[in-house]
Amino acid sequence: MLTSDTEKLFTAYRIIGTKWTIHILCALSQGPKRFSEIYEHMPSISETILSKRLKGLQNDQLVKRKALTHPIQIIYELTPKGAALAAFIPYLMEWFTTNMK
Repeated sequence: MLTSDTEKLFTAYRIIGTKWTIHILCALSQGPKRFSEIYEHMPSISETILSKRLKGLQNDQLVKRKALTHPIQIIYELTPKGAALAAFIPYLMEWFTTNMK
């Protein structure tokens, strides 16, 4: 790794290293979901923290929030940038399975 890329590395880590980010990306990689559906995938997270993390991921342009009118509901889904990041989750799981026996 080049030392000149440390800023990129720290920025990436700030995003994926924040607690619950990988869990949220994993849940949304299976398709758009309502808040309650995401919440069901992570039973030990509080609603307040989930809301904050979703807002943070929106600010990082990894998740988009869409309001539907009939019926009224809010849907969260991955942006193309978020989907590209979520594509690495299976590799992380494979690494763990191979190396952390």
